[in-house]
Amino acid sequence: MGAVYNILGKNVPSQYLAIGTLAAVIGGVQLNSFLGSQQPAAPATPAATTPAAADGELDVEKAINDFLASNDKQN
Repeated sequence: MGAVYNILGKNVPSQYLAIGTLAAVIGGVQLNSFLGSQQPAAPATPAATTPAAADGELDVEKAINDFLASNDKQN
């Protein structure tokens, strides 16, 4: 037999606590999804494109070199 907890003067088996926890979490998620905000989501704005990222890829070497060059100028 598993552990028994004394809650408000009653002996409650651990499996009841586990079932209650799961039911509360699942019930809370379901309640939130049914009663959540019904406002339509705002349309996503596209990210700002740079000339280097025009083809959809980021030039990592150029970004690192630019960062190092700007860091050298500051020092």
